[in-house]
Amino acid sequence: MRPLLTALLLLTACAAVRAQEFDSAADKAALLREVEILKQGVAQRKPGEADTAFLQRLFPASFEHEKAIRYAWRPSAHGPQLFFSRAQRDELHTEGEGTELFVLDPFQPGRYAVQVLFLEPIGDITNLAAFFFADVNQDGQKELLALVYAEVQRVVLLNVGPGKKERAVGRFSHWQTQVFRYRGRNAAGLPRYEPDQTSRPYLNGLRSAAAVRQALAQHQQQPKRPPGKAVK
Repeated sequence: MRPLLTALLLLTACAAVRAQEFDSAADKAALLREVEILKQGVAQRKPGEADTAFLQRLFPASFEHEKAIRYAWRPSAHGPQLFFSRAQRDELHTEGEGTELFVLDPFQPGRYAVQVLFLEPIGDITNLAAFFFADVNQDGQKELLALVYAEVQRVVLLNVGPGKKERAVGRFSHWQTQVFRYRGRNAAGLPRYEPDQTSRPYLNGLRSAAAVRQALAQHQQQPKRPPGKAVK
């Protein structure tokens, strides 16, 4: 119950902040309706409704149709899942590339489970560069890999003369791959997803999906260590 309550509180807080970015009352009301849909966790699709029309109707303040992706992450008799990211705005009001992933998963005819995957901040403004799917755990079930980056402020020492250094503040790009997995259905029968907290340092510091895939393949090709003896 605590993770669900935390997520709902975070959604409400995010909505309050984002509502300040909109000038019209209609836009603010649309954003608050989105929060209500996310709290309910279920959305009904109209017969024959196209993907873009469906997402635009549910999330008029967040959805950009060019970012919608269809993919069968979880095998389903009711069709593939729908994904899109929500753009953020930094303190200079320039649009970022999203720090939240929306997942709409059909679990009954015309009915979708709705969930937001929150990407963990890794710097001042965390942006989504790409997301893709791979069987990270080699268990036959693909995970979602989100490649994120952020500008990180660091103090560095600069050589300014023989035997003399000065401290300076610099900004550096930090890249990280975050993994999400399917965790099964909840008590209400809705498919749910969660972060996979397994440490995978070999997937960090890489700046493209291709580089992450290559590092993952190399890691999976390494000989597996035999399990250690149980401690008696």
